[in-house]
Amino acid sequence: MRTLMVSTLIICCVTLLSCSDDAGEPIGPDNGIDPTFPVAPNFTLLNTELEETMLTDFSGKIVLLDFWATWCKPCEEEIPIFIELYNDYRAQGFEVVGISLDDERLTVVEPYIERLGVNYTILLGEAELIGLYNVTVMPSAFLINRDGQIVKPFHGAQGDRETYEKELKKLL
Repeated sequence: MRTLMVSTLIICCVTLLSCSDDAGEPIGPDNGIDPTFPVAPNFTLLNTELEETMLTDFSGKIVLLDFWATWCKPCEEEIPIFIELYNDYRAQGFEVVGISLDDERLTVVEPYIERLGVNYTILLGEAELIGLYNVTVMPSAFLINRDGQIVKPFHGAQGDRETYEKELKKLL
């Protein structure tokens, strides 16, 4: 009986490992994409100039996607860190994209980003995007590699530059 159970378990494992629903596309080292990281969901949002911006507009770059709101104090504490990182690493292909989740949109976002001196792209978020990225706490940030994969989520304020910079340097 024990031998039968072990044999059945081995057959199940081999069957599961050999199944695949890919369409013949190579994964892993053959195409440079690590299958352990999910692809960041694409979106189209308005920027502060009311122009459409897509995540794919940043293809080939390392992106820190930051979900925030003007009423969120921890968000306000993180933004200066992102400004510094953007200033220091944008020449190496790093972009910061802030997504405001404020209902009042430009009315509150424009004076806020001006006061903080935000110099990177700010987009006006939509409710469905929260679900796509599983944003459960603010701020929430997602580090996306040059292949468009989320390699590191940051849920809640990290509180220091080093935490973000350490992960960023792995991708440069």
